Amino acid sequence: AAPPAPPAPAPAPPGPSKARGASPKGQGSWAARIQANYPTRAAREEREGRVGVRVGIGPDGKVTSCSVTASSGSPDLDEAACDGMTRYARFNPALDDAGNPTSGQFSTAIVYKLN
Repeated sequence: AAPPAPPAPAPAPPGPSKARGASPKGQGSWAARIQANYPTRAAREEREGRVGVRVGIGPDGKVTSCSVTASSGSPDLDEAACDGMTRYARFNPALDDAGNPTSGQFSTAIVYKLN
């Protein structure tokens, strides 16, 4: 076997990065509110589904954009998922290397299930 190569000198770290992604804030309460706003017609027709969504989050932790990444197959459920995320979801904003709030993204799924 070949002898191990000597380790390359590591560049001096600039200090620990404070960067982090956005994370849900109070997810239990806003997820419940999204569920509570089940689209009336879908509920009446007993339609259930899982909607994959990706949201853009502003430095203030509010949702700035929403797109459906995986359709439930039901346009009203898909629309309600993004509407609910935009209205109710709140996040701890993403931080840049210096620890300043910045915009970020978060992906999740909203499951619509009738009791």
